[in-house]
Amino acid sequence: MDYRTNAAKLDFSEILSEEVEAELKEAADLCDQVLSLSEYRAQLYDYLKSRMNIVAPNLTAIVGELVGARLIAHGGVEGCRCGCVLQSCVWC
Repeated sequence: MDYRTNAAKLDFSEILSEEVEAELKEAADLCDQVLSLSEYRAQLYDYLKSRMNIVAPNLTAIVGELVGARLIAHGGVEGCRCGCVLQSCVWC
């Protein structure tokens, strides 16, 4: 192998058994899934931030996007209509 630059071009199929090679490919596929889920989670969080700043900016400023979204989800639209906590709610 000599140098690290040669490692990417090295073929381990002669060294590794077929079972180990299959397990490595499966592990690589799982890593790809984890990376795509992580990217999707980041996209969802960005969407949540933008929606919470529009829907309930005061609540978002006080408790943050995640807690505010959970409070709205727990209280529902009826809880938002009461107006006692969420005075800047869009649904009111």
